Amino acid sequence: MLCGREAESRQIDSVLDGARRGDSGVLLFYGEAGIGKTALLEYGEAAAGDMRVLQVRGFEPEQNLAFSGLSQIFFPLTCEIAELPEAQARALCGALAMGPPVAADRFAVYAATLGLLAQLAEYRPLLVTIDDLQWLDGPSAEALTFAAHRLVAENIAILAAVRHSRAQIGADWQLPTCVLEGLGDDDTARLIEAHTAIRPASAVVNHLRRETAGNPMALLETLNGLTAAHLTGGAQLPAVVPVDAAGALFAPRVAALDERARDALTLLAVSRSSRMGTVLAAGQNLSLPAQAFLDVEASGLVEFGNGSFRFTHPLARTAATTAVPPARRRRAHLALAEAAGEPEQMPERVWHLAEAALGPDEQVALALERVAERTRSRNGYASAVSALVRAAALSQTEVARARRLFAAAENALLAGQSTRARSLLMQADALTDDLDLRGAVAANRGRVELFTGHPALARRVVGAAADTFRVTDPKRCAELLADSAVAALLAGDAIAAVEAADAANRVAPRGSTSTAFIIKVVQGMTLLHMRDLVRGSALLHEAAAMVEHWGDESLRVEYVILSSLGMYWIGMHDLALRVLSSVVNRLRDTGAIGMLPFALATSAYCEARAGRVNSARSIASEAVELSLLGGHSLWRYLALSSLAHVEAIRGDEDDCRAHVARALTLRARNADYPRDAAEALALLELGKGRYDEAIKSTGDTGPEVGHPDLIEARIRNGSPPDDAPIDALATNTTLPLQAAVAWRLKGLLADNAEFVECFTTAIGLHSQVLCPFEEARTLLAYGERLRRAGHRVQSREHLRPALEIFTALPAAQWAARTRQELAATGEIRRDTTRVSGLEQLTPQEYQVARAVVTGATNRDIASLLFLSTKTIEYHLNNVFRKLGLRRRTELGHRFPELLAGS
Repeated sequence: MLCGREAESRQIDSVLDGARRGDSGVLLFYGEAGIGKTALLEYGEAAAGDMRVLQVRGFEPEQNLAFSGLSQIFFPLTCEIAELPEAQARALCGALAMGPPVAADRFAVYAATLGLLAQLAEYRPLLVTIDDLQWLDGPSAEALTFAAHRLVAENIAILAAVRHSRAQIGADWQLPTCVLEGLGDDDTARLIEAHTAIRPASAVVNHLRRETAGNPMALLETLNGLTAAHLTGGAQLPAVVPVDAAGALFAPRVAALDERARDALTLLAVSRSSRMGTVLAAGQNLSLPAQAFLDVEASGLVEFGNGSFRFTHPLARTAATTAVPPARRRRAHLALAEAAGEPEQMPERVWHLAEAALGPDEQVALALERVAERTRSRNGYASAVSALVRAAALSQTEVARARRLFAAAENALLAGQSTRARSLLMQADALTDDLDLRGAVAANRGRVELFTGHPALARRVVGAAADTFRVTDPKRCAELLADSAVAALLAGDAIAAVEAADAANRVAPRGSTSTAFIIKVVQGMTLLHMRDLVRGSALLHEAAAMVEHWGDESLRVEYVILSSLGMYWIGMHDLALRVLSSVVNRLRDTGAIGMLPFALATSAYCEARAGRVNSARSIASEAVELSLLGGHSLWRYLALSSLAHVEAIRGDEDDCRAHVARALTLRARNADYPRDAAEALALLELGKGRYDEAIKSTGDTGPEVGHPDLIEARIRNGSPPDDAPIDALATNTTLPLQAAVAWRLKGLLADNAEFVECFTTAIGLHSQVLCPFEEARTLLAYGERLRRAGHRVQSREHLRPALEIFTALPAAQWAARTRQELAATGEIRRDTTRVSGLEQLTPQEYQVARAVVTGATNRDIASLLFLSTKTIEYHLNNVFRKLGLRRRTELGHRFPELLAGS
């Protein structure tokens, strides 16, 4: 009976009904122990009716065994796993030890998890319940929450329960949550009467509800010690044990067991698996009779069935372990280690030996390292961290301890646990004097600081690391100096970036293609920031040629993406898109979601510059979604900034401001990220004609202003900056786009005798590189100047094509400004813009439509976008409905713009 949970039960019914209708839904319950989370999951399982039900339960001793949670539901599904796309099937089988280990990004396993759940739901709606999510092993918890985040229309319902201590899970993954509070007096009275068949006195109800905070489990355990006289007010109530008192609620049941039954209970409590076979074998090692286990079952603390066991409540297990002296716990661990003799039980056996160790034990530490290697090979990086941290604690020397802490930090980085990685690296650094290890520690520390928003600190840390390798490993030294230069760039310290890039060039060994490429990219980007456009663009051209010659697979992917961003800056966005297309496809194929948001955010900038604004919005939206999963706040910041930039072009003011605010929140957390988000807001304000606000949005109020949009805002609000930056851009004909923008700015500054030549030059330069948005802005500015000079007829000749471009992009704010200018010339242009079919599509629908015109199947698209086939079908049906289509082939014929850039 569920007392006081009517609202929560209705929420569950709604989620289940949605799954039966073809939708998908997730609901995460969280609250303290005993508050009723498990009871609600059981209600959901009963209400599921003929739905297929998969149950997963976190088991605290198994939380360091990678993918033990997924094994609970997927191990019997060999045939179904074989039907997944080959790469996903291999990754999942490798993770579950059902096949050889596969070297892949951890997200390949997570994508396979989503694919398998969707596949199971194809013929019958599916309910997945996850109890004690806080104790599920890290890789399984991440895989299942990844799937929950990507569900749309798969006939799947997921109900999960988690303790307060891990309540942040819902916030981090943006899952719908329901907080469970204690029962009120009325529901407390109903629960008491249902359990005892006695109507309690209201004073008793109030007292029990207050003392237990309305916790149902605490109430029920308390009732076991009360008589009818207590409940009716005829006898004084005893003290109530608080529910958070380390298993004290179940302590009387534990104390009632005899010594042999308590030994059996200890084996069950410390076992690292729920298999009875291993526990019974351990019991034989301790000469325990079978009756000891039967007595435990009779106590109601543990339930047996189907060759396994489960505690009736996690706090029952806590009570069992709390009541046992440490020596008897170690004895139990040794017995279980001896019983876990099968090869596949190696991790379980080693962990028991680790728990039984009295002090440093190098043999056990080495065995834990082997467990970590095995776990890492199956992409269980979070579990490998735990094994290595325990191995470090058992190490006999500080040298070995430091080495193992460093290895743990490397795995933490791969698991997306930046904060934990930083702590482990600092511990390792404090323990070692080995220069190579300290250099490696500093290099990884730099990556942590960079990804968490501290590029200035990253520069200093990585620069120090580079010094340790200057003599012993020049190639590594050069790459670390290049990393330091990038960090300096992101921190806004161009001088430090130049110095680090030059140092990298001096120490780099000749003949290393990858190192030479990295240095060219970094030096080129740095010189562009220093406004040395000629040398900077030349180096980026050379880097682009290296990518085209050697291919992106042989080069560090983050620098390939960074080089593409540099190409975007200098107007080579078409080449950048060709490079990025290859990179994105490779990252998708390998499930490498960690780096994908950076690649997609850069692609979105390039697509927008090429005039494919709807495509840019779709790509940037995916970058934002995936950045939530990878754990790197830098990529999230850049993804949000790219989406805000596209929305600023489109004139989606509310969305733009919302995404800028989210990005700036990340930047405000003691982070020194670049100004991408602020510059997106400045573009929005500029489009609306709010020039003062555009300047204030970036804080550029001094004489040195470098960004062209801010220069234009300063010109238009009557406080033009020094024209030296403009002249430098205008005279560099190797960068036609930047030169065109510079001539536009010169046209805004010029007097009536000179502005025509400025704008004519700008328009000529625009013809050399495709960038519709900037070209239309030049045409608009030219038309404005002509009208103000009294040449109304001539101004219309430039305002009309500007309006056509802005309307087609779309760029609503800029189109509205252009119509106002035309009206000022005497030509009234009503806003007759009809929303195109593609404008009606959501970003994800647009992305699916664009993939369809390439000839990809629904299954192909699902694999590329880390979605299920059912979700692709759902989006495609919406595309057909909104566009009035019946066949896939009609998409490319009726909307050829979908083919552009594909």
